[in-house]
This record gives sequence, C-alpha cells and structure tokens, in this order.
Amino acid sequence: MELIRSYLFVPATSTKMFEKALVSAADCVIFDLEDAVAISEKQEARERAKNFLLNNQPEKDVLIRINDITTHFWREDLEAAIEAGASGVMVPKAESAISMKTLCETALISLERQKRDLHSFAVIPLIETARGIQFAYDIASAHYLVKRLAFGSIDYSLDVDCELTDEGTELLFARSQVVTASKAAGIGSPIDSVYPDLANEAGLINESRRARRLGFKAKLAIHPKQLPPIHEIFSPSKKEMEAALEIVNAFEAAEQQGIASIAVGNKLVDYPVYKKAKALLESVIL
Repeated sequence: MELIRSYLFVPATSTKMFEKALVSAADCVIFDLEDAVAISEKQEARERAKNFLLNNQPEKDVLIRINDITTHFWREDLEAAIEAGASGVMVPKAESAISMKTLCETALISLERQKRDLHSFAVIPLIETARGIQFAYDIASAHYLVKRLAFGSIDYSLDVDCELTDEGTELLFARSQVVTASKAAGIGSPIDSVYPDLANEAGLINESRRARRLGFKAKLAIHPKQLPPIHEIFSPSKKEMEAALEIVNAFEAAEQQGIASIAVGNKLVDYPVYKKAKALLESVIL
C-alpha cells in the first residue's frame, strides 16, 4: 500500500504547470478545473487537462478536481477525467449522499464504456460547507467509489462565518466530524485542507501536526515548497516505527503463550494498542 501524504493542486491553465507539478515531490497531483479556472475558460481547461493526460503517462497518480455537481460543467469534467485515464476525481462542495451517488453511478457508466477497472477509480468528496459536515457520513458511505474524504477549511469558514485563527480551535469540530465519518463509513483516512499562507511555514507545520493528531493522514498543498514539511509530519518517524515494531513483536510473542496484556517499557499493551502499532507498520511496509 503506497503512503500518500500530499495532494498538490495545479491550475488547469498551463501544460508547463502540469509538467512542473508532476516532477515535484508530491505523492499525488490534482489538475484543478474549479476555483483556479475562470468560467469563460472552463472548456479549454478541461480539454487541456484531458489532452495532456492522453499524450503523457505520469508516473504518479493524477486526480482532476471537477466543478461541483450544481453546475453544468461537472458531467463533461467527469467524463474527460475518465477518458484521459485520471486516477480519480475530487468533487468540490459535496453536500449529500444523493448527489454523490448520482455522480458515482455516472462515473461507472463512463468507466465501463472506456473498459477501465471499476474499482481503481477514486472519487474524493471535498467537504467544505456546513451541510457537507452535517452529512459527512452519508457522503462517505454513498458509494464504493468514494475512497477518502477531504476537508476544505477556507470555504467552510466562509460558509459558517467563522474566523480562521492560528490555533485552529474554530475548525476542531468540523475536522473531527470528517475523521469520524470516514472511519464509521470504513473508507480511508481523510485529507486535510490547504494552508494558504505560503510565507508561513511554521503555521503550515502547526496545522499539519494538529490534523495528524486528529486522524488525518494527508494534506492538500498549493505549492511544491509546502511538500517537505507535509511529508515529514505525515510520515511515521524512525522512532515511531521502532516503537511499533517492538510492541508488535513483544505482543505476538506473549500471545503465543496465551497472554493478551503485557508491558513494553512503561506502556501497557493490549489488543487495541497492538492493533494500532501493527496498522502503523502495515501502512508503510505493504
């Protein structure tokens, strides 16, 4: 299982920007047809992204952020992404299970037409409104094509009219809802929002650490310079890996002797602690 920690947005306005993003350190690149593209340029941007993918074979996953399902652009965006061979789509302003199921069923028709593997295509709803937070579980469990959720803090803050702060307490409930909904629905751990201040690396680091502590396992990025701190924070450290390996080895040895609760160092280890340590190892080893 590949560890995907970063998703780098790139506007679908220039093939040179596509090329630069794809040679960056990003684990996944998102060609953006939504916020980064003026309405008058939507069709041209869609064709640019589609033709680039058809004529190139990126070595990393490429998603396309389509326009939201309330617009008349989304269906052609989705079909272009599938025809071009994109790994999946990010769906902005996801707010209901009904609309998400409609989008996923539409995707299946196009995937079958293109003779693509139905399970390899990912739909990632972007939760960025109060309604999206309220119905996050329904969205996460709407269809098997929904692989992960992503959180959009900027649009969310505009929608609920809260003030974004360095401490991030105003987003604690929303972030927790996205994590809880993801786990309850049995999908992958969610992706945290972009950090918009490119000049404030300390702020990016602090926000990333908060998100990881809450259960996010990746982060959206808007510039390659943000990738190194994101990767460092969302990658298990050597110390964490060594501790997890010690726990797994000790617990499995004890379990063979019929013991299910042991002490490793000063830490009590039972099945929940063991399972968490094993999951950490598997996230990197598999």
